[in-house]
Amino acid sequence: MPEMQKKGEGAPTAADARLRALAAAVGAPDFMIPWLDRFYEPAEVDLVLGAAEGRLPGARAADELQRAVRRAVLDRNGERWSPSSFHARYEMWAFFEHWRDIPQSVRDQLNEWEMDDYLDEVGPGIAAIRDGRPAESDQRDNTYLLLEEAEALLLSRPAIYLWPCNCRAMMGRCDHSQTVCLRFENDRDIGWEITPERAVQILHQADAEGLMHTGYLESTHGHHGICNCCSDCCFPILAGERMDAAALWPVRRHLAAVDAERCTRCRRCVRRCPFGALSLVKKAPAPTVDPTVCRGCGLCATGCEEEAITMAPREAAWQAG
Repeated sequence: MPEMQKKGEGAPTAADARLRALAAAVGAPDFMIPWLDRFYEPAEVDLVLGAAEGRLPGARAADELQRAVRRAVLDRNGERWSPSSFHARYEMWAFFEHWRDIPQSVRDQLNEWEMDDYLDEVGPGIAAIRDGRPAESDQRDNTYLLLEEAEALLLSRPAIYLWPCNCRAMMGRCDHSQTVCLRFENDRDIGWEITPERAVQILHQADAEGLMHTGYLESTHGHHGICNCCSDCCFPILAGERMDAAALWPVRRHLAAVDAERCTRCRRCVRRCPFGALSLVKKAPAPTVDPTVCRGCGLCATGCEEEAITMAPREAAWQAG
């Protein structure tokens, strides 16, 4: 149990005050103060508190400072140093460090805090789409990508970096592969640069595993990467549901269509759909697709060995009126 919890209602100690100062410097929520020693080494606390007071870099070794940047303990802008936010530190920690020693209740609370922050960022754009004001939204290009769309995008990029999936690392609600995030920038220099051909292999492996592909189209945010998503952990998918906008965001641009003559009733598409949009009743010649549920991700089509499913383009809900 963390030191501060064992102290109960006793007088605060110097260690308590140090962790509270750390929380204030990085913007950590109060409920995480007893657990911050799981995120920061003692020397890193010194770095953060020093940076917050403008006392860096001083005599610190260059490799120590660079490690702090990679671990999202510090940020560097030219010759200026500052504490990284706890959001950034949490992400790096979830990626690469064993954090299951934190109780599930604390983990759940931390993910709720993270989701609230994410909704502060994207929520207004989602709300604009939901409320019929898409022209005012900066989120109208976040969409499900078909496998061939994602592949073409990867082959067009000058550099691709393989990262763990931050959503899955944080949420931990499924057993899908984590190292499947294909980014086009390499913040903190921790991703692995891979060839477009290797990226396409990873994309196809993720698709075979039942992971959807999402990303921003170029007109709003510019391409930043391709996420390979599940419905259990994905922050955008969960955010759309949280804001009663799952039918609109991430944007649906395709609808599955089943060719009954080619269908063998194997039910593979029914099993692969993350949202239960396909169903097969007794004596029906083929599965039916609920257009209100289908997200247009294409997993049913890529999993159909008979090529009995096609993905037909459809207008976004606000375009269809």
